[in-house]
Amino acid sequence: METDEELVRRTLSGGNHHYGILIQRYADYLFGLGMRLTAGNRELSEDISQQSFLKSYTYLKSFDSRKPYKHWLTGIAVNCYKDLIRKEHQHLSLDANGELSYTPYLEGNMDFFNLIKPLTEDEKILFTLKYVYEYQINAIADLLNQKSGTVKSKLSRALEKLK
Repeated sequence: METDEELVRRTLSGGNHHYGILIQRYADYLFGLGMRLTAGNRELSEDISQQSFLKSYTYLKSFDSRKPYKHWLTGIAVNCYKDLIRKEHQHLSLDANGELSYTPYLEGNMDFFNLIKPLTEDEKILFTLKYVYEYQINAIADLLNQKSGTVKSKLSRALEKLK
């Protein structure tokens, strides 16, 4: 089995069909990540997956082969999620207090979605990467371009909310 880095190298040297293997390899992973981040919104999760693969292909030349491809792809997916949520918020109605209201369509593991409901979007990302996908603090910090201490303190605040 070819490594991700070999597939990237072959894709960049003109073998676009090699990228299809990467898509097959990570489609379920990206969709699952999207489902967790969007609280089970299938349509947004599909959009995140598609946008992530499109952007990763477009910017494949910037991939640093010293880091895992999956890590790079996860960073792209998180950014796609943030972009899509920002667009969603632009089209949301205001609730009675004049605040933006967003009620996602929940599908799947309701216990998980109810658990993370009180968290902000950033906290949901951190919580999901750390406790669902078991990323280390340094990897999350690298992925999100934040300092490790910042990630630790945000995770700590998120856990306090969940108590």
